[in-house]
Amino acid sequence: MDKIYVIGVDCGTQSTRAILFDIKGRIIKQSKVKLDILSPYPGWTEQSSDAWWNSLCFALREITDSNNLKYIKGIGIAYQRESFVMLDKNARQIRPAILWNDQRAIQEVEEMRKELGEDNFLKTTGKFLDTLPSSIKINWIRNKEHENYKRLDKILDVGAFLNCKLTGNMVSPLAGADTSGILDIVKKKWSKDILNYLNLKPTNMAEIQPSGSVVGKVTSEASTHTGLPVGLPVVAGGGDGQVFAIGVRSLSEDDVALTLGTGAAWGIHHKTYHNSSYFRSMIGCIPETYYFESVLISGSSTVSWFVNSMAVEEREVSKKLNMAPEKLLEKEIENIKPGCDGLITVPYWKGAMMPYNDPSARGITIGWSDYHGRSHFYRSILEGIAYEIRLVIEGYGECLGVDPHRIRIGSGGAESAFWNQIISDVTGKEVILSGTVENTSLGAAMITAWGLKYFKVLQDASLNMSHDGSVFKRDPKNHKMYSLLFKSIYKNLYVAVRKYTNELGKMVLNHELCE
Repeated sequence: MDKIYVIGVDCGTQSTRAILFDIKGRIIKQSKVKLDILSPYPGWTEQSSDAWWNSLCFALREITDSNNLKYIKGIGIAYQRESFVMLDKNARQIRPAILWNDQRAIQEVEEMRKELGEDNFLKTTGKFLDTLPSSIKINWIRNKEHENYKRLDKILDVGAFLNCKLTGNMVSPLAGADTSGILDIVKKKWSKDILNYLNLKPTNMAEIQPSGSVVGKVTSEASTHTGLPVGLPVVAGGGDGQVFAIGVRSLSEDDVALTLGTGAAWGIHHKTYHNSSYFRSMIGCIPETYYFESVLISGSSTVSWFVNSMAVEEREVSKKLNMAPEKLLEKEIENIKPGCDGLITVPYWKGAMMPYNDPSARGITIGWSDYHGRSHFYRSILEGIAYEIRLVIEGYGECLGVDPHRIRIGSGGAESAFWNQIISDVTGKEVILSGTVENTSLGAAMITAWGLKYFKVLQDASLNMSHDGSVFKRDPKNHKMYSLLFKSIYKNLYVAVRKYTNELGKMVLNHELCE
């Protein structure tokens, strides 16, 4: 039997990955291209859409050659959600693309709460009225950049933009377009009410298709840039969070999918539509499912912030030893007891989503004394993110009546066995590490293989193209300590000081503290 290869792409916030997989999920060849993030003002994050395309082209040329080209059957793309680009009638970028974690539109959040109604927006889109959905930042452009808005012809998410560059068809997967805050998640159509509010028409938006459908074939122009063969099928993938869940085998309400990327995200599949303050409701890549996802905007980026700001020595030493500075930091905190001798951090570096829906929230660390040092602070950040995961998973039980048994983890911070054990100890759940760290690209490859009929159902593709890695089980003594701190302190901490962190956050984002 001839070899069967599929390409899974992950166009994320910080990089674009293109990986060639065989039908068993084994990596044949891979490439990663860094993406720059522009931040002209505090709270702003932007990129050029040209960078998305150029990075994809470079990555694809790196993994394709005359030896494997004839075995490649298709390509699917997973991508950073909520990020979008505005194009004019000539399909040219009007302004830099605004990214998912951009926080400039706090005033527009309040405006849309008054005009559209928070409950109505949540019921229609499954999303909270905060700074995350694309629609909020589109409204900011409408309010602040009138000339740019007049030139608007199309608004495309990253998936639709790249699908268009490859095939000429502006198609966004349902499990991705839904994060825009414009899609009616039950009707699976663009919401007329929200489009009317934004002075937009359905023709300003991409066509939407379910994950696994063939959106088109590689054009001769795209072939020249990417090295892909003309006519290669391009399959609708999905937003990176939904696709990631497929890549780590989170296929039901029993398994939480957790990624510790730039932002931490975790969620479960469910067959019935619900709304809750503990998750945002999205369309799943698995047919007839919803994916309930919770997000901490500052996930491993908080760890990166610590490394860049407070671990200068470790960064220098790690370069000489050719290892990650986080590994050196973990050695420094091995002897610090769980609970960090009473130091607790709430990791809201870039606002709070679930369950508070508070973009003005900011991080908190309490319990400082003269016996604490920098290492205590670092461990308290790792523990704080684990506390946040527990807080929300317990919320799933309250609103859905489910009690997931396992946390399936991959990507980013998942490479840290030390952190995985903390998560298991804090949550009390079994933590299963994926056999690959490239779960989002793998998920895109699984969807591609299923869409091209190599598997009957998507679940079969997930089970046959992936395998489990290390398993972490809670330490009963540590779990008891963490549970005490969680129930008596952490669950109540943010609510107790919310008023003051809100004021500080608003002052900074409104540039009141700038000279």
